[in-house]
Amino acid sequence: MRQRNRVADVQRRSPGMARLLMSAGLVLGLVAATVPARTSDSARATAALELSMLPQASAPAVRGEQVRIRPLPSRPACHRVAVIGDSLMDNARWYLSSALGQAGYSFVIDAQPSRRIPESVRVPYSGVMAARQVRSTWGDADCWVIALGSNDLIYGGGVTAIAASLIESMLASVTPDSSIWWVNLDYHQDPEFSFDFVGATSTFNAALETRAAVDANLTVIDWYSLAESHREWFFDPVHVDTIGSRARAQQVVDALGHPPE
Repeated sequence: MRQRNRVADVQRRSPGMARLLMSAGLVLGLVAATVPARTSDSARATAALELSMLPQASAPAVRGEQVRIRPLPSRPACHRVAVIGDSLMDNARWYLSSALGQAGYSFVIDAQPSRRIPESVRVPYSGVMAARQVRSTWGDADCWVIALGSNDLIYGGGVTAIAASLIESMLASVTPDSSIWWVNLDYHQDPEFSFDFVGATSTFNAALETRAAVDANLTVIDWYSLAESHREWFFDPVHVDTIGSRARAQQVVDALGHPPE
């Protein structure tokens, strides 16, 4: 009688829990009924398998502490994004601006055709000076996107030591301790020049990877691999069409969603 009163009390206070307990008891009872008291090892294994197939808790306790599922952040990891680029980024400017806005970033895009990296190049063609100008007018950013190097290849950017120096000078011009993404290069051979653009591209990209390997704040966006898988985008040795520009912009925004650790 007391047992029936307890069951009735559970049904009255928490009908959902009562139904769950009854369902669990029914399943266990069915499994128990199919296994004789003196059963073989194979039968016991079958019963254990049937029990293991029952729905399990998605967040089991670990050493007495329940696993907590943390909600996704309500805002992007980056809040203020500064983009410094050359003609490739200038061609993608509209698509990048739209995508960054939709993603909720506060941003500025400073892209200039024929832009190189060194501060010795006159404004507005110096990437270093462009970054400094952004910091002095728009302010510091917690995230930077650098899309430079193509126009430096023929000026020594295809030499490892020079490429490393150019990369270092650009990194020194942005907000200290900020997260930085650098879009690597894809420059095909230009029939009008004897210069080895393909080899220089490989050297610059390798220098960029080497720098990123020792800098936790630097991530390389692999434009090279994406662009090489779509050679139909190119309308000259380095520039891409509207489809390629849109893809380039989206690749940048996707990368920003995965900040360096």
